[in-house]
Amino acid sequence: MKLRPFQREGVRQIYRFGGRAILADEMGLGKTIQALYWITKIPHHRPVVIVTPATVKYCWQAEAGLHFGLHIIVLEGSKGCRLSKPPGPVLVLNYDILGGWLKTLLRWRPQVVIFDEAHYIKSMGARRTRYALRLARDAASVLALSGTPLTNRPIELWPILQAVRPDLFPSLRDYGWRYCRPRYTPWGWMFDGASNLDELHRILRHECLIRRRKKDVLSELPAKSRHIVPFRLESYDEYRRAQEDFLGWLRAISPAKANRASRSEALTKIGYLLRLVAQLKIDWVLRWMEDFFANHPGEKMVALTMHTFVVDAVMRRFQKRAVMVDGRVVGRLRQETVRRFQTSPRVDLLIGNWRAAGVGITLHASRTAVAIDLPWTPGDLLQGEDRIHRIGQHRDVIIHYLVALGTIEEKQIKILHKKTSILDAILDGRAKVEDFDLLDALLKAMRREDNMV
Repeated sequence: MKLRPFQREGVRQIYRFGGRAILADEMGLGKTIQALYWITKIPHHRPVVIVTPATVKYCWQAEAGLHFGLHIIVLEGSKGCRLSKPPGPVLVLNYDILGGWLKTLLRWRPQVVIFDEAHYIKSMGARRTRYALRLARDAASVLALSGTPLTNRPIELWPILQAVRPDLFPSLRDYGWRYCRPRYTPWGWMFDGASNLDELHRILRHECLIRRRKKDVLSELPAKSRHIVPFRLESYDEYRRAQEDFLGWLRAISPAKANRASRSEALTKIGYLLRLVAQLKIDWVLRWMEDFFANHPGEKMVALTMHTFVVDAVMRRFQKRAVMVDGRVVGRLRQETVRRFQTSPRVDLLIGNWRAAGVGITLHASRTAVAIDLPWTPGDLLQGEDRIHRIGQHRDVIIHYLVALGTIEEKQIKILHKKTSILDAILDGRAKVEDFDLLDALLKAMRREDNMV
């Protein structure tokens, strides 16, 4: 494998940072390739443990063998083994089983630890974050890979920094007060804001952060454009009932669910409204997709959604030409599904879940992506978009957002569009931003509406 100049420079940066770095290149710039190349440059540091989402661990195995002749052992099962020595010099396992394997891995004393999609360890309250930090504690080299190492707020960076450079910000409280604009609530202090981002960006760039944007290093990469496709539901009656009298609407469906929802009405209402809009718009979405294929013969499409029932509806309508990637498609089956979409002229539609199909795979056989609905964070949005806008793409990329006007989706797209700048502010050192929390913003919007009724 011949690395591009910016990829070689990325590996040199890892060396300058002493083997401890956050590789935060934009999606599609080859973070996996750079990490694998780093492994080949330090053959005396073994074993290597790579922790990934379950959906991409076989991708690591395939990339390592194809490009570098590295043999990676994929660890399976929820519990470790009793082997005194590791079964190979490079091991890969998924976050879901890390806890069960932790004692075994620590016994093998990994010298290099790589966390792929490192935003999976953004929460200090999660067990997998605690397992990850323990695994990284004694390693000589620790890499965190993610195009979006924070998906919402600066506080999400702190656990990743603890894995890579625990000496940099040893105190969570000090980090939170300096960079997360705390606010006092009835439940205590909340560190969910953003402040002093220019300073944080400078420190990270100097100490551990490697970040390149596609437009800066890939002049040959085609443009990416976003198109909002607004439409109105054929009938708003049910949506208005749910919006104006949520508990009454839910009680007609299930008294038990209405009783549970009354304990946290505003929060529960958001989830139900998003699901309801997805149900009410599905017929229109299917017609829009049929029109696309009729008007663009030979073109492939990647469609993403938050809802399993939407995936199933699309598969029923387009089963002869479609494949799916969601939480039910795992391991080698997932890899084979992606291969079919990439290579088969008979498969021109991939329908997937934002999380499952939004990370770790390349889908540049298509130049068109469709957001049937929207994810919760700007990070997930950008990850999903860049499955098709990455190295190997030679055509201009178009992202279509199918948004139902007059519904919660319209609020969602406006908030996401306005607030994605927080990722740029920290990673790219751009303009300052306000506090950002999509869920909190939606809750405030819903409460304002409820007070007006």
